[in-house]
Amino acid sequence: MDVRTFLDFALGSIAALFPVVDPIGSVTIFLVLTAGAPPVLRHQYARRIALNVVLLLIGFVLIGGSVLRFFGISLEVVRIAGGIVVFHAAWHTINSEPKLDEEENQEAVHRAGEHADITFMPMTIPLLAGPGSIAVTLGLAAQAGRDFSVETAINLSALAVAIAIMGLIIFLALRSSTWVLKFLGPSGIKALSRMLGLFVMAIGVQLILNGLADWLQSLNLSL
Repeated sequence: MDVRTFLDFALGSIAALFPVVDPIGSVTIFLVLTAGAPPVLRHQYARRIALNVVLLLIGFVLIGGSVLRFFGISLEVVRIAGGIVVFHAAWHTINSEPKLDEEENQEAVHRAGEHADITFMPMTIPLLAGPGSIAVTLGLAAQAGRDFSVETAINLSALAVAIAIMGLIIFLALRSSTWVLKFLGPSGIKALSRMLGLFVMAIGVQLILNGLADWLQSLNLSL
């Protein structure tokens, strides 16, 4: 196994996923949704949320391409559309607009009041593994390769490891959510989310440009 290739793709995948998943920015929402819950239950929620995100994103890595081919959608188009989604999400983050709309926010508060299970909705979807995260994952899977070569296998393994590391980061951030909020404060978390939003926007633009380049190349129109 080419260790250098593996590490480069894994680190690149983590760098691409971290700003979009934004585990730190979801800490305050997690605290609101688990207000009044005992620490043991909060820790269980953190573990299940992290596991949900890992399974969902790896599932898209494994079957996402097949589903797209079934509907006749090319990976180039997915990268362009994903870039638009990521750019849109980054714009909302920079402008401090909430990830949840009014209806989703009311439903989340209602579920929290009843101590309902919030590990999948809304924490996994649409907060941590929303359209932006899925789009970036599909883009990375496309970048890993489309054949059955050793290099493709190495890149896909690196992507899976990167997703697992993201799951660990999510678990640690949510499990220590009280400490994170105390250390950064609401304004600190908001400022950090805005800074990450700039990187997310850059990733969105890069996805769009890569998708356009691949599409033009498939039409033999590239310069």
